[in-house]
Amino acid sequence: MYGMNMVLIRIALSFIIAGAWIASVTYFGERLGSRKAGLLGNMPSNILISLLFMGITKGPEYAAASTAGVPMGMMIDTIFLAVFIFTIPHGLRIALPASFAAWALAAILVLAVLPPLNFLASIAAYIVVTATLFFLVSAKLGAKRVEKKPVKFSWKVSLVRAFFAGSVVAGAVAIAQVAPPYMTGVLATFPAVMTSTMVILTMSQGPDFAQATGKILILSSCNIIVFSTCAGLFFVALGPWLGTLLAYAASICSILIIDRLTAKVR
Repeated sequence: MYGMNMVLIRIALSFIIAGAWIASVTYFGERLGSRKAGLLGNMPSNILISLLFMGITKGPEYAAASTAGVPMGMMIDTIFLAVFIFTIPHGLRIALPASFAAWALAAILVLAVLPPLNFLASIAAYIVVTATLFFLVSAKLGAKRVEKKPVKFSWKVSLVRAFFAGSVVAGAVAIAQVAPPYMTGVLATFPAVMTSTMVILTMSQGPDFAQATGKILILSSCNIIVFSTCAGLFFVALGPWLGTLLAYAASICSILIIDRLTAKVR
């Protein structure tokens, strides 16, 4: 009963926190521009909840072990983003199925075909794939500046966004409950946050703005790896609560560095 209650709490928190976070990210992204939206979009939300509750319900060692799969999960997510960016000019009806199909094929390859990689091998695979996709996307989009459209704040729109995003993330969390540590780490990075962000921005700002945001999301995906790596290091020694706090502090430092490095990226 206790385990079931914790699962329900985790799903409920995923719905509330992720919904509020994504609604905020898209709100500020529409006002600050696609680069800021891409940076804010990869601050830990879903992965934070997943690792924290893994640490509480299954132990810090299990949560720490699951972080080995996060780099491969984020690599798969960058494939999802790249396919979305290339197909969104044809509309969401084409982009979403194509992106999820690419994600599913890559996930099957990683989880069912390839043996579990150690952390360093996972990092190497992530760097190679992500760097390649970023340069391909950059070549596709060019250096044109995408102007944001003026949008008035609306509580109704914000609540609809929060409900949509929260439902997507909570659904992903509910699906990824029973799995070994490595698989859990991969599934914990399911692109629910990315999906919500890209769909909302496509509908409110247009495909060009969503593409520009997605390009930065590919780069800033490394921030999730920073968070999960620090969580893996801190959880066993300090416990899940303090470990989460320090890992999140590290992710803030990471995103500030990425912000400086991408200041001239369009």
